[in-house]
Amino acid sequence: MNWSVILERARRGQGVTEAEAQAIVALTSPDELEQLYATADAVRRHHKGQLVNTCGISNAKSGRCPEKCSFCSQSAHFTTTAPEYAFKDADTLAAEARAARDVGVREFSIVASGRQVSREDELATLETAFSRIRKETGMQTCASLGLMSKEDLARLQAAGMDSMHHNLETAKSYHAEIVDTHTWDEEADTVRAAKELGMYVCSGGIFGMGESWEQRVELAMQLRELDVDSVPVNFLDPRPGTPLADRHDLDPEDCLKIIALLRLTLPDREVIVCGGREKNLGDRQSEMFRAGANGLMMGNYLTTPGTDTHSDRAMLDELGLEIRPAPHA
Repeated sequence: MNWSVILERARRGQGVTEAEAQAIVALTSPDELEQLYATADAVRRHHKGQLVNTCGISNAKSGRCPEKCSFCSQSAHFTTTAPEYAFKDADTLAAEARAARDVGVREFSIVASGRQVSREDELATLETAFSRIRKETGMQTCASLGLMSKEDLARLQAAGMDSMHHNLETAKSYHAEIVDTHTWDEEADTVRAAKELGMYVCSGGIFGMGESWEQRVELAMQLRELDVDSVPVNFLDPRPGTPLADRHDLDPEDCLKIIALLRLTLPDREVIVCGGREKNLGDRQSEMFRAGANGLMMGNYLTTPGTDTHSDRAMLDELGLEIRPAPHA
């Protein structure tokens, strides 16, 4: 690998070619991996400096989801212990956003189970919540609401929703192995609709679901083609009762290599490490920044507990990293 050439192109915002990406994921020797991480770290520093993005979520509507996604404990197709409850009210969502802000979260995302949010009462709740969260906290507002229509996204955008989160889950060639009830193209159409509205779009996937390294490269290239602004990186934390309950494909080196791949494919975008980092990275979590990440999810995940926020803040302080100011503060 010609790392100096890759670095120079990445500084100009140009990511690696598909052939280079395939060569990156084939690296195995400690010296080669060290060069990979050093390059990814240099690219991160060039585009992001020592500032990191932090995000937090509210599981605003949980369980009873009609979609059949093999990784998800909220699917009604599986027998799990995931909580089930209806949409939270705007007061609760605003209070959760304030609590997240107080521990260092700059972007707050409202997540709802189901194929899409389209009921009038739920959309109205979201409108009120977004307006209040921006006014009361100054945080970047985000939501993950399924396969949303462009019209409903525009409505929520007008109410104060800055960002839309919608994962592709995995590469197009592997999607049907994981999701039975909707297609990869439907996922991508949701991303395109938000981009057409000028929204900030977070879209990534879950790694470690049985996909090949070639398919991990495929997903990285598809995210670049869709021109996403931020890539949330999730590592499978197998949930009891789901079809992937016994799958354990990743070790910490795999996770770091995936992060570096995404940084060098999308050099000037956000790379945010989210669910599964504790289980899959273990005591190497702090190395995610050296591998090219410039952000992390803080607090709990949808149905599993996350790292104590004070521990995350201590990790960032030890590394000399600072949380980016909230955009509306």
